Amino acid sequence: MRNALLIARQEFVKYVTRRGFFISILMFPIWVMIVLLVPRWTSAAPQRPFTIVDHAGGYRAAILDSLSREDAERDLAALARYAATNVNLAGLERAQPRLSSLLENPQEPHAVATFQKSGGENAALSEIRPFLKSAAKPFRSPAPRFVYIPPSPELLRSSGERFASSVKHVLESGRYFAVILIPHDFGQDSHASMQYYARDLSDSDLLDFATGALDNALHRNVLERYAPQLVDNDALEATTAVETHNPTKANSQSSRDDSLIKIVPIALAVILFIVSVMNASVLLQGVVEEKSTRMIEVLLSCATPRQITSGKMVGVIAVALLTITIWLLALFGLMALADARTVTLVFDALGSVATIDTLPLLLLYFFCGLLIYGSLFLAIGSMANSLADAQSLLGPSMLILMLPNLLISGIMRDPNGHLASIVSWVPFYTPFFMMLRIASHPPAAQIWGTTVLAIATTAFLIWWTGRVFANHVLTTERPPSLGGLVRRGVLALRGRKA
Repeated sequence: MRNALLIARQEFVKYVTRRGFFISILMFPIWVMIVLLVPRWTSAAPQRPFTIVDHAGGYRAAILDSLSREDAERDLAALARYAATNVNLAGLERAQPRLSSLLENPQEPHAVATFQKSGGENAALSEIRPFLKSAAKPFRSPAPRFVYIPPSPELLRSSGERFASSVKHVLESGRYFAVILIPHDFGQDSHASMQYYARDLSDSDLLDFATGALDNALHRNVLERYAPQLVDNDALEATTAVETHNPTKANSQSSRDDSLIKIVPIALAVILFIVSVMNASVLLQGVVEEKSTRMIEVLLSCATPRQITSGKMVGVIAVALLTITIWLLALFGLMALADARTVTLVFDALGSVATIDTLPLLLLYFFCGLLIYGSLFLAIGSMANSLADAQSLLGPSMLILMLPNLLISGIMRDPNGHLASIVSWVPFYTPFFMMLRIASHPPAAQIWGTTVLAIATTAFLIWWTGRVFANHVLTTERPPSLGGLVRRGVLALRGRKA
C-alpha cells in the first residue's frame, strides 16, 4: 500500500508540474467562456432595413404598428433584465408599483400595451433613475431587428415589369435589405398575396414578421366589417399565460428547475470525457516514456506491477480532481465578473441535483468512468514500445470513446427511451450515459443494474490492466492487435475463474 501511494504521489507531482497541465488549466475556462459568449454576440440577427410600397392603402400602418409593438416588447424585456441587477426593486415597488409589476412580469398579458401607453422606455427610465444602485451600469437599449425606411421615388413611380427592375436597382445599392409590395387588390375578395423582394431569401425573419403583421391586419379588417364594436377591445390583445408544474417533484418544480437539473449531469458527463481523455493520454505518454528510459525497471525493483498500476490510477484521479476544482473556481470567477445572476443559476442547478437520490450515483458513475478510461489507456501504454506504437492503438480507442458524444442530443430528447436504455448497458459507456439520464429518473431496475455493471466493469478493467501491465511492460515485441487484445482479456478472465 505504501509503495502504491508513493507512486501515486510521484505521478501527481510529475503531471501537475508540466507546462501542458497549466496550459490546459488556463485554456478550458477560456474555451468555455468563448462557447458561452460567442453565441450571445452572434445570436442577434443583423439589422434589416426595409421599405413598403402599399398600393392597397392602410397596410403600411399595420406593419409599422406591429414593428412598434415588437420594439416595445424587446425594450421591456431588456429593462426587466437590467432592473434585476441594477435597481433597488423593493424601493421601486413601494414608489412605482405599476412599473415594478411590469418589470417583474414582462410576459404577462397586456404588459407590452401598458408599457407603450405609459410612455415606453424613456418614461420607465425616468421612473427607475431614483432607485438605481450606486454601481449601476448605464442601460443600453436593444437594437431593433428591423428598421423601416420610406420608399424611394424610383419605387413609387415604378409599376409592372419596371417595378422589378427598380427593386433590383435599390437592393443592389444596399439601402434596403428587402422591399414589400402590397398590391391594389390585397385584402379584397380573398386576395391576400403580397410580394416580397430581398437580397437573401434564406433569411426569413423579416418575411415572417411582415406576414404575421398582415395576417393580424386582415383579421382586424374582418372584425371591423362584421363586429366593429370589438376592434378596439382589449381582449384582442390577450395572450396565454402559462404556469408550469411538475407534481412528481417537491415544491411544484418549475420548468426552469427541470432544465437546471438536466444541465448539471450533461456538464459532468462532458467534463468526465474531457478530463478522462486528457489525463489518460498523459498517463499513456508517461508509461511509454518510462519504458523508453528504462525507468520502469527501477520501479519494478521497488514495487509489484499491481502496486504500480494502482499508484498510477490514484495519481490520475488526484490530478483529475485538482483539474476540475481549478476549472470550477475559474469559471465561477469569470461568471461572477460577467453576470452575477449566472452564478446564482449555477448554484441553483447544483442544489437541485445534489440530493440524496442523485448525488451518490453521479459521483459513483463519475469515478467509475475515470477508472475505466484510465485503465484502457494504461493498458495501451504498457503494450506500446514507442509513441508511434501508442498512437496506432490510441486512434481507434479515441474513436470508440468519442461515440457517446455523438448520441448526447438523441439521448436527451428521450432519456428513458429505447436507445438510451440500450446504450446504457454497454459497459464502456455505462457511466457516461447514466450520468446523462440520472436527472430523468430511469427505472429502478436500470439504475441498480447499470450501477452493478459499472462497478463490475471497473473492477475487471483494473485487474485486467494489471495483468496486461505485468505481461507487456518489459517486452519489446510488437504490440498485439485489437483482436488479440480481446482474446488475451478473455483468456485472462477464464484463468482467473479457474
